[in-house]
Amino acid sequence: MTSKLIKTVMMLCGLILLISCKPSDTYAGDWYGLSDTGEQAMLHFSEEKNLTITDESDKEETFEISQNVAGVMNSTRYYRVEVDGANHYVVFEDRDDENNALFVKQTNDADDFEDMEGEIIYMMNREDYPSEF
Repeated sequence: MTSKLIKTVMMLCGLILLISCKPSDTYAGDWYGLSDTGEQAMLHFSEEKNLTITDESDKEETFEISQNVAGVMNSTRYYRVEVDGANHYVVFEDRDDENNALFVKQTNDADDFEDMEGEIIYMMNREDYPSEF
């Protein structure tokens, strides 16, 4: 009986890891971004686990990403993605509004969103560039 339980738990953990690596449909796709310095950029989170950022001068940077946490705290929905070895969060301050989000770089070593401290890199909108930071 214990052997069956262990196998089941290991299989469930493996499935969770496979699913969690893929970007969520909630944030996958194109975003208009505005940085704290007023620079505009297009961000694209692909299903192939890449983040492409294109700045105003059409300079493009592509990063491999891996989603490793998703959750909801109060009315905030968040997804932690690893970009170049650093934790970042896609944060929906209103979990029912999927058109506005923040892209935040974590600046501390907290393991959970509640204790996370970070720097907002981009304010993001699905339809147009945010008007102010």
